Amino acid sequence: MRYKIYIKTEKAWDAMLYAISHAKDSILFEMYIFADDTSDSHDFIEILRQKALSGVKVKVIFDSFGSEVSDNSIKKLKDAGVELLFFKTLFRVTHRKILIVDEHIAFIGGINIKKLFKKWDDLLIRIEGKIVKHVIRSFAHIYKNCGGKDKFVLKYDKILPIQKGKIWFLEHFPPKNSFRLNKYYRDKIELAKEKILISTPYFMPNHWLIKALKKAAKRGVRVEIIMPRIATNPKMANFSNYFYMHKLHKHGIRFFLTKEMIHSKMMLVDEREGILGSQNIDIISFDFNMESGIFFTESDLILELNQIAENWKKDSIPYSPKMRDTHLFDYFLEFCFGVFEHAIKFFNKLTA
Repeated sequence: MRYKIYIKTEKAWDAMLYAISHAKDSILFEMYIFADDTSDSHDFIEILRQKALSGVKVKVIFDSFGSEVSDNSIKKLKDAGVELLFFKTLFRVTHRKILIVDEHIAFIGGINIKKLFKKWDDLLIRIEGKIVKHVIRSFAHIYKNCGGKDKFVLKYDKILPIQKGKIWFLEHFPPKNSFRLNKYYRDKIELAKEKILISTPYFMPNHWLIKALKKAAKRGVRVEIIMPRIATNPKMANFSNYFYMHKLHKHGIRFFLTKEMIHSKMMLVDEREGILGSQNIDIISFDFNMESGIFFTESDLILELNQIAENWKKDSIPYSPKMRDTHLFDYFLEFCFGVFEHAIKFFNKLTA
């Protein structure tokens, strides 16, 4: 399987637009945050419109909560023949970021499309090979739920043979498919022997994840987490980020805070396997959102991602308790986060 990693949002957009511009048959596009304010440098609306006018099948799904698309842009796309759907499900969002071109190239990762994000550090992987069929099948599932009816897409909404190889596609549709992200993270952290390396922009871990990370550190596993020093969007994430950093730092877990906003979502375990995708290390990603990614044992990919993480660490500062004063209302914050987690779990039981 061939792949390529992009670590800057702007470079990832370049690659996505290049692939779209060279599409000959089909474009399948699913995005959590899509804003039409990037036209001065990366005009996704116009190029999707042009490809549809040229006869390419263009299917687009935007999350109705996360995306900001003007009526004018919607009209442009639909008038050109783009099938544009919005994911609207009560109290859930599709947090996924997926682009599939001509049924043989797929892009997966943490990249959203909005001018604010243009200079962010992030991770996106471009993949080719049999794994792309599994990505299409996953897209078809969301497409069907949004009301899509084109048999060209729906023919993929079926069970596929088990993947074989060193890179697998992972989809996470709580509560319908048994919380695959939760199981993966729990199992891999519990089995880690030497090192766990995580990058995430937002850090509000579930109780079980806090417990697993503490246990790993206690048995001598080196746990390192790369995060932004200041989360610029949304800024309120800094409350949970610093609260949990302060809470886990005393248990030997090391945090590296990048000077620039970092939005990548990745975990490497013992430098032998890992996961990369759209998921944050927070309750919402694990118990609420629709997510997607890949997990892998491909040694070259692990080596490349590990080097990327090391470069981010070199350009960061280690977290110190001095960065955050102990607040009198910390117990209240912990209570609120606990209530939020239990509320999400209760909601999942109601919707199972």
